[in-house]
Amino acid sequence: MVETNLKIIAELKLFISEIMNCDELKSLFISRPDDFSRKRKLTIDKLIAILINMPKRSLSIELKDLFGIIEDNNPATKAAFCLQRTKLLPIFFQVWNRVLVDSFYKYHQGKIKYWKGLRLIAVDGSSINLINTEEVINYYGTHDNQFSESPMARIVQSYDLLNEIIIFSNLYPINTSEKKIVANIIHQFCEDSVTIFDRGFPSFVLMYLMINEEKPKPFVIRCNVSFNTEVKQFMCSKSKSKIVALKPNQSVLASIRSKGHIIELTTSIMVRMVKVKLASGITEILLTNLYDDQLYNNDDLKYLYGLRWGIETSYGIQKNQLQIEQFSGHRVICIQQDFHASVFVANLQSIISKQCDEYIEEINLLRKHKYKINRNVSWGSLKHNIVKLFLENNPKELLIKLQYAFQQNIEPIRKNRAYERKPKVRCKRGKYRALTNYKRAI
Repeated sequence: MVETNLKIIAELKLFISEIMNCDELKSLFISRPDDFSRKRKLTIDKLIAILINMPKRSLSIELKDLFGIIEDNNPATKAAFCLQRTKLLPIFFQVWNRVLVDSFYKYHQGKIKYWKGLRLIAVDGSSINLINTEEVINYYGTHDNQFSESPMARIVQSYDLLNEIIIFSNLYPINTSEKKIVANIIHQFCEDSVTIFDRGFPSFVLMYLMINEEKPKPFVIRCNVSFNTEVKQFMCSKSKSKIVALKPNQSVLASIRSKGHIIELTTSIMVRMVKVKLASGITEILLTNLYDDQLYNNDDLKYLYGLRWGIETSYGIQKNQLQIEQFSGHRVICIQQDFHASVFVANLQSIISKQCDEYIEEINLLRKHKYKINRNVSWGSLKHNIVKLFLENNPKELLIKLQYAFQQNIEPIRKNRAYERKPKVRCKRGKYRALTNYKRAI
């Protein structure tokens, strides 16, 4: 596994090297043609190193620590960093993360986890709080209530549930519809995967586009029992699984036609409706184009939808442990850089933690509970070392060191835990607060 990860890191380092040595390629990721053309203390690779090193503290301290790692006793100033960072477009980290994801699936063949030959991809949205500046508010907007206006942005991610990899992630203005965002990225979904959606996503447009791609994209969507007439009738029937024809209404025609599809009111799509009973006793409806009820029975689909919680856990890790709402700059470009750099770091941490899989399997054979890596502690181990991974010519020794650090901090997985939620009184003033079950690691 270490050798595999070395190949992935080599691909990532090669990508940076190609950008630095090819002006045509570099022009895709910089603000102006003459950016990074002169020899400065903060070159592209050093700037990238600072941004992936999870800079959550004072910039002066972060810069001092970084230049200490590269054995330069004359660190760049905060002003120089703030000026230089605006030259690097956030799309760099999006593309770099794409290189990481593609390399993971390329080099981890044989280790990739599938369900009945399919990858399980969850798509969901969330929101994050932003810095209260005029530029940020004008770009991302605010979430308003009767008391205040809060600057916020919307996130939409696709997440490989079994392999714990963020495949796609982006920030949007808070008022952007999640359904419209997903409709625009359907081409990125793979036909060798099942895409799982929560009940905020069901729509005729989404299902039509998924079914009528050049190669249909399998999906499972939870919907409200009042979603449409067909669902209401199915809910009242004794059937547990049924394939029905759904037709569009006038309001969705323009949206689908704008995607290049020829559609009329008489056009129909075939959708399978399935009843599943949750642990709470509530019956929910799932919509899918996995029509074969022998290969994909009701229990299978219930299991798939249950796995969707993994993306909620991923959002929790990003917000609470990786601290994606703690930005190192106040401008829109700084927020975007920090966000996409955090997604990259989350994926890198995930592939490094896979080096511990054999050790975890051995531990699980000897203990009552199954165990997993303590991710929060792993961020502390990764801080500063992530820079060394891309600076050292042979990072194998460092990867092994990180593996041992991860293995020393594992925690049991206790299933079916349910405790009464007790509201806690929190200090409403001041910058910091103590929590009983969590301490920051970066």
